[in-house]
Order: sequence, then C-alpha cells, then structure tokens
Amino acid sequence: MRLTLVIPARNEARRIEPTLRAYGEGLGPGVEILVVANACADETAEIARRVAAEQGGIRVLEIAERIGKGGAVRAGWREAQSEMVGFADADLATPAESVRRVLEEATRTGAAIGSRWLPESRVIGRTPDRDAAGRLFAMLVRAVIGLPFRDTQCGIKIFHRRFLPRVLEASRIRDLAFDVELLQLLRDQGAGIEEVPIEWTAQPGSAALGTWAGLATHGLRMSASILGLAWRRRSSQQERGRERQQP
Repeated sequence: MRLTLVIPARNEARRIEPTLRAYGEGLGPGVEILVVANACADETAEIARRVAAEQGGIRVLEIAERIGKGGAVRAGWREAQSEMVGFADADLATPAESVRRVLEEATRTGAAIGSRWLPESRVIGRTPDRDAAGRLFAMLVRAVIGLPFRDTQCGIKIFHRRFLPRVLEASRIRDLAFDVELLQLLRDQGAGIEEVPIEWTAQPGSAALGTWAGLATHGLRMSASILGLAWRRRSSQQERGRERQQP
C-alpha cells in the first residue's frame, strides 16, 4: 500500500460521503482511506461504513471518547501499514488532485504539506477575517516555535512512515495545534518538508480560526498549546545540555 490517509471526523454525517467518494475515486488504487469517527453523535461512522462496503479501499475506526483532532489522527496512524502516511480534513476543502500532488512531493522528499499561501496556490472563498486570523496564528508559530512555513494549518500533510515511530512516541497535542507539533517533530528528525501549492475551497462551518470569535476561542487554546510545546522543547534541550556537561 502506497499511502494511508487518515480522515479525522467528528459529527461529519453531512459531508463524509462526498469526501470519501471524491478521494476514493480520485486517489486511485494503492491509497487506503482510514476514517476515524471520534465521539460522534450522528451517523458519521455508519455512512462511512456504507461507502466503504460499496467502494472499497476505506476502513472505519470508531472511538467513543473525545480525543480531539490530534488524538484521532494518531489513532489512525497506529493502524497504518503503508509506506507513506498522512491526514486530510473531512470537509473536502482540498481536492484529490491536490492530495496527489502533495503525495508525489512527499514521496520524493520524505514529507510534504499543502499550502494555501504560495503564489501558485488557488484559494476560493477565503474571507478577509479568516485570512487575517490565519496569518496572525502563523506569525505566532514563527515567533515562538521558529517554523518557517507559510501555512501550518492547511488540512493535508503526508510523510514517510520512517518518521512515524517518533511522532507517535512524542506527540501530545489534541487540539488543532497538533499540526504545528507534527511539523516540529518531523523537522527534528531531519525530514525535508516541502510546501506544495494546492487548490483549496473554503467550506461552511470548517474554520476554527475563520472569524475573530473563533480566534478568541480556538485560537487562544491553540496558542496555549503552542506555548506549552515551546516550553517542553526548551526544557528538553536544557536537560540534554546538562547531561552533556556531566563528567
């Protein structure tokens, strides 16, 4: 199997079927789609299983406990057997063609992420508030963590499974700042992470940072996670420094 693509889904009954059909048909053979239905109060898992029975190449993992995006993606990756692993959002904001482009680059370099902010990217329906909030969060990530990427939050990331054991061992964040933690862990392992221009369409109800109200709630929670990540990283570096100084 070339790629296991995890789709974390919480109460996505309205959107999961078109997403699975588009990815199942557009990504082709060699790609396994693993839906992680997390703490769903609707028929997300049932719909995903029905599509899987009709289409093939799809598995469904259902988790009753609410474990957040990060927890759901990690749970899916623990089931992955493919050469490449990754995740995509359930809202189909990124079409299959763009996912294939990210996969091709990740296969070449070891890791790749979709980016909405490259000159060649095609973005449809992004509001000024969403753009400003997203850029503000990206500035925080660059200032606190030092990651150089223009777009840490785009919902398509793929990397080689050789990096997966360390990711599963060290990843802790459950909220949407999981993306930043993942990029940091990949970078620490020497992965050559490439940003890939994609086509991306804003979907109603999908933007945690899409409004100033969203930034005030999700954004503050994510910012706290980012600061915690920076503190843990600095503490770990100091501990390693003390160990090297010991006779």
